Amino acid sequence: MKQALVVLALVGLAFCAPQPRKLFHEHVEDFIDVIDEETGDEFQQLMDQYIEFDEFWQALEYMKTNNFKDLVYEMESLPEFVAVIDFLENDNIDIHYFLDLFNELLETVDRMRLQRQSVASGKDLTAFTRDCIAMFPKEKLSALFDQKFAEDEEFRTAIENLNSEEWDTVFGALWDSDVFKAEVQTLADNGIDVGVFIEQIVAIFGQN
Repeated sequence: MKQALVVLALVGLAFCAPQPRKLFHEHVEDFIDVIDEETGDEFQQLMDQYIEFDEFWQALEYMKTNNFKDLVYEMESLPEFVAVIDFLENDNIDIHYFLDLFNELLETVDRMRLQRQSVASGKDLTAFTRDCIAMFPKEKLSALFDQKFAEDEEFRTAIENLNSEEWDTVFGALWDSDVFKAEVQTLADNGIDVGVFIEQIVAIFGQN
């Protein structure tokens, strides 16, 4: 279930720092460990229910298609997207760690029909993501965030850079791109809401 939580955050971050300092993705894993320890069984029960729904599988199955891969390649070629990646790389932030987890999840999830054990708010991937967020132990996540922000310079620097005006400008330019907007709409038409993934990232850090 830990992998499933990380996957929904498609733009999750990995901060590369020299040892013995902790890598940013290891910080993220600390947050996910808290979530898993507090609500792991509930998440599994929720997943058991959602895998019964065709709407949920629409998104997962689309992400295995060549159409999805072609859209991602097109997105990666956008100048605005390249600028986002350059910004992250200039700050030693790498998303590939989480993309690898994303690919691993797609390869291992099986379509199963199991007995319902929890109450879902909907039937699609967006509803599943928001149901997951509702289960997060927000107070513990927020406390962990505050601790790391106060005690770890690399973590604090990464967060500050992602809250800077420069980042807002670079990221905003991507969202203002007509091509990117069309790509986001294509994803939405296939059950993938990019906005809700961003909500999940914020929630993992207890900042929602």
